Amino acid sequence: MSMVDVADDGRCGYAVTTDDNPILLNFSSEFSIYEQHHRLCNHSDPDHFKSRLFGLHIHSLLGMSESLFIVSRLRLLRVLKFSNTNGYIATLEFLFQLRYLEIPYLSLQMSERFENLEFLFVTGPTTTDPLFSNMPKLRHLDLKTPSRISKDWKIPQTHSLETLSGVLVYNLNDEKILRCFPHLHHLKCDYGKSWSDCPDLSFLTQLESLKMTFFGWKVFFREINFPTNIKKLSLSHSFPCERMSSVGKLPNLEILKLQFLNFEGETWNTNDDEFQKLKYLKLGYLKLEDWNSSEDHFPTLERLVLESCDYFKSIPFELGYIPTLQMIEVYSCGLSVRESAMKIKEEQEENGNEELTVIINGL
Repeated sequence: MSMVDVADDGRCGYAVTTDDNPILLNFSSEFSIYEQHHRLCNHSDPDHFKSRLFGLHIHSLLGMSESLFIVSRLRLLRVLKFSNTNGYIATLEFLFQLRYLEIPYLSLQMSERFENLEFLFVTGPTTTDPLFSNMPKLRHLDLKTPSRISKDWKIPQTHSLETLSGVLVYNLNDEKILRCFPHLHHLKCDYGKSWSDCPDLSFLTQLESLKMTFFGWKVFFREINFPTNIKKLSLSHSFPCERMSSVGKLPNLEILKLQFLNFEGETWNTNDDEFQKLKYLKLGYLKLEDWNSSEDHFPTLERLVLESCDYFKSIPFELGYIPTLQMIEVYSCGLSVRESAMKIKEEQEENGNEELTVIINGL
């Protein structure tokens, strides 16, 4: 089964497919969708939605807001995605089979109807309190507009959520609520400016991917406790340079992104026992001048990316001797950084290493 978006002289709003054969539907007259057609995609003009749709066997609907009047008839719908509810919330009342929902906002009244929902993407501000108590099967929650964890949430002792994206952590109580999700594999969270304790997420023993943003202030943590199973880590804004050693000692870390960090006046010194499994390193928009490192500090590094590091002086020359290094990418950095990247490439070519690729783009 496949799905395509089509337009037929501006009159065709849907493409329904079975296998590789698209069915084009024209809204100038009434039509029906037969039971072998399971996917429906709409990107039409509102004027095209004046007929009645009898798609009782449709399982997936991807469309715009104006198509919502047909939703109440699709009782077997499992996948629903649209950009604007536009007041048609009542049409979702009977969609008990929904497994995947992408929606601009979610209210308490709506959440009570989705006990079988597994994937939820909310693109706008939402009421977060009822999500977990009313959706016991929810596995993946993505809040595009970050929302704070409420202390009044009636969350079970433990919840089976695996992905949580867009949650605000303002105090120790907020962080403690995260303990209700011991099965998290992916977490994206923002720490608010009022945070005063040392972040401790070590209890998330199954966590593999973590993105943390520290907003509004510069903090000097005494210590920070990451889950040791992390493979992918992204840190942005106020993380202190002197705590990078705790990141380097994560035993399973393979991907590291450092962005918008203020290391001004600091020198990043890496050590022999750090970043032993790191394969990908990105430094973006960092206020960092000096970086002291060697090939022994990143023994498995394959790709190095630098973007808009205006303060940066040069790439450590020794990194060119990392045997696994395949690519260095430099975007919108200063002349000295670009020159250091080219010198590394030239040195490696002189030593017979033709495998290293260097990409330089922008000034």
